Amino acid sequence: MKGQGLPISTIIIAALGILVLVVIGAIFGSQITKFGKAASECSGRCYKLNAPAGAPPGIYDANKCNAEFETKLSGSYIPKNMPSSVANPSEWRCDECCILTG
Repeated sequence: MKGQGLPISTIIIAALGILVLVVIGAIFGSQITKFGKAASECSGRCYKLNAPAGAPPGIYDANKCNAEFETKLSGSYIPKNMPSSVANPSEWRCDECCILTG
């Protein structure tokens, strides 16, 4: 009786295919994380009434958005140049993200 089963070449090709999918998934996941961080950064001025402890100077602005020259963006934003070692980024979110207009 002849043994039934898959040839070794088929098994090797399938294993290589799975390995390629895992590598592509890791690369894609890394890029999505970078995109998510960039999309949530305030592209203008970040106003916050009370800066969190340990915030570097100059990361927040003390003035609210000026409706004459700036637009307040809706949504939830973090300041540019926020330290990457921040454990809880939600407490660093801007109260208002102000961008210059027209």
